[in-house]
Amino acid sequence: MNRKVSVMLPVEAEIKVAPREELSTEDIARRKHIIRLYLTAILLLSSMLTVYIWQSTKMVEIKLRIKNLTREIEELESVNQEIKSETTKLEAIDVISEKAKSELGMVEPGKPIYIKLPSDWKKKYYE
Repeated sequence: MNRKVSVMLPVEAEIKVAPREELSTEDIARRKHIIRLYLTAILLLSSMLTVYIWQSTKMVEIKLRIKNLTREIEELESVNQEIKSETTKLEAIDVISEKAKSELGMVEPGKPIYIKLPSDWKKKYYE
């Protein structure tokens, strides 16, 4: 039988770190410019999102106010209709006549009474 046995011996390996490249001033300026562009884009997008959310919230608030006002208008129109029908009932001659007789004690006039005035009554009172 042929068996192979492998043995690993410790090897001291030297890890070499590549020296960092020195960036030129143009590269640094370009990187700063790109970072500023990204930050500006993020700022604009976040402000647009904030405005959109604010507008949506306001629209929901306005829709609720419109719904409440519509309900209030319907209630007022109903009350107005009831008042108009009550007014119509109270303006009827029969109702007025009945209330005058029962509540105020009024009576319907009988035959008219004519009083004869002297012919010179105008001169006495108006001149």
